[in-house]
Amino acid sequence: MSRIPARVLAARSTAELLIDAPAVVKAIDQVAVRLKVALIDENPLVVCVMNGGLPFTGALLSRLQLPLELTYIHVGRYHGAIDGGELQWLAKPQMPLSNRHVVIVDDVLDQGHTLAALRVWALEAGAQAVTTTVLVDKQINGTRPIVADFAALQCPDRYLIGWGMDYQGYWRNLPEIWAISPKFESADGLLE
Repeated sequence: MSRIPARVLAARSTAELLIDAPAVVKAIDQVAVRLKVALIDENPLVVCVMNGGLPFTGALLSRLQLPLELTYIHVGRYHGAIDGGELQWLAKPQMPLSNRHVVIVDDVLDQGHTLAALRVWALEAGAQAVTTTVLVDKQINGTRPIVADFAALQCPDRYLIGWGMDYQGYWRNLPEIWAISPKFESADGLLE
């Protein structure tokens, strides 16, 4: 039987709570209302960015209550590491994007490279319009290649876990948003 790595448990036990569960739910409720207004006369195709966007997408779906279709895309830049690398396409939607209002849903807007690439991909695939929404917009220094159309929450530029955001594949399932201790942010993800 495989054991949970000690560094994964330690990262969680020393994490700082940034946003509690009721505040996350309230923010999702609010962004869902704004998103619903924007999509009310559209024929949206919601594209969940796996794996991180899954909890946020699920929460949005029950709140949007309008005709829509759902699919997913699986891309990666981290491959189990702390720092992102080159975008790797793991799965593309089987549904056509042509002449659709595509809504890309992800967990966090960090440097923005992944979301920007997905927006370009959707437009090149024939999307009539692309709307982006994220659960968390990190407040980073510098410029990004994209700004999310809808962000539920803003957080400091910290390494976050919970609500789809993970530490080496773990803790996506937390109902709150936590920031891990900087000592777990090294490239190898090990205790220093």
